[in-house]
Amino acid sequence: MRMKKKETETAVYLLSKSGLELCDAARLALELAESCRTSGLGRDLFDRCRRAIGLGARALREEESSVSFTKAVEQTLKVKQHRAERTQKDIAYYMRRLMRKVPWLAGRALRSLSPGECLQALETAFPTPSQQRKARAIMSGVFSVGRRQGWCGENPVQLVTVPEVKEKEIQPLSLHEVKRLIHTAQGVAYRAALPALGLMLHAGVRPQEVARLSWQDVDLEEREICISARHSKTGGARRVPLSPPLLQLLIKHAGKGRICPPNWQQRWQMLRRSAGFTTWVPDVLRHTFASYHIKQHRDMAALQLSMGHRDQRLLMSRYINLRGISRRDAADFWRLQLC
Repeated sequence: MRMKKKETETAVYLLSKSGLELCDAARLALELAESCRTSGLGRDLFDRCRRAIGLGARALREEESSVSFTKAVEQTLKVKQHRAERTQKDIAYYMRRLMRKVPWLAGRALRSLSPGECLQALETAFPTPSQQRKARAIMSGVFSVGRRQGWCGENPVQLVTVPEVKEKEIQPLSLHEVKRLIHTAQGVAYRAALPALGLMLHAGVRPQEVARLSWQDVDLEEREICISARHSKTGGARRVPLSPPLLQLLIKHAGKGRICPPNWQQRWQMLRRSAGFTTWVPDVLRHTFASYHIKQHRDMAALQLSMGHRDQRLLMSRYINLRGISRRDAADFWRLQLC
């Protein structure tokens, strides 16, 4: 009895140093014991509790050394400042929508997020597989930045299955449709749009890229259009050879400043409508370039370099569509007078 009293006095004294009340300490000890209880009792249970405390304390320190998901997104935008404006806007849009649709995500510590929670957030915020796929890639980039900063130990998004997207077949323009578009652009009302149209049609430049290009990017001596990393959608620089008709067009229209005329988006839309296109697929000219290029030149490596792709799989699966394109059409396409 005397021993138990002394142990109690010792326990009370030790607790007084911790700042915990006796009842609170008892509740914590009971909760810990219940969580760690196995068939073993006594010393075995004590050792398991001590181990659980150590592991929990380490996990707590790691979580507290992390930052919120919001802070990680802000850091990602700073790191990606050198990327194209479109890329920065995509990061901001997708991640802000993610945090708006999933409010609990914004304040969560980056280190504490699990693959299951990341998947739940992506599926809640984005209804279509294509949106989920893009958001997943951007979210994975946020965790990659966080790992380099020491804010998390792993990238849980890498364990999230990539949503399967069934790409729709994009039919390139027929030679007749190409001629109709060029003929309309050669009119007085749309002549200023010819250089941009030529670059999309005969060099496969993306619509977003051509809007950023200036005449300084045209190397007439080397007969190339230079698309720098800051202008490229993917962040990789490339140089695309100029076909003889495109070179002739650019020599004739060469100037200063932007290649696209003022109010470009509005003019480009009006040009298409005037040419009789009531519907328009944004990248159809890039698909047209790829299909006519491979039909005429049969050089997949050269086309890959011009398109700026890391490998040829995307070209084969999505961009090249030779249905309805004859060898004669391909030869005529590369002889078209653009100016």
